[in-house]
Amino acid sequence: MTRETERLIEVATLLGSRLNTAVKDVIPPEAQTHLLNAQRELLLAVKVTIEHHRRHREAADAAARRRPVRVEVE
Repeated sequence: MTRETERLIEVATLLGSRLNTAVKDVIPPEAQTHLLNAQRELLLAVKVTIEHHRRHREAADAAARRRPVRVEVE
């Protein structure tokens, strides 16, 4: 997991816990469980998306390094 992904998950978890504390008295327990599961799924989707793009970018960079460079001969 990259540092960016870890930081994003950290921030989202903090926001989720603050939101959970703020609405704890308003939302029924079943709905709280549902919302926590949805938050977990959303964080996983963000993590997978970021890692996919990172791997894709790394593969493109590696392919660019493997390509031969044309050298002009006088």
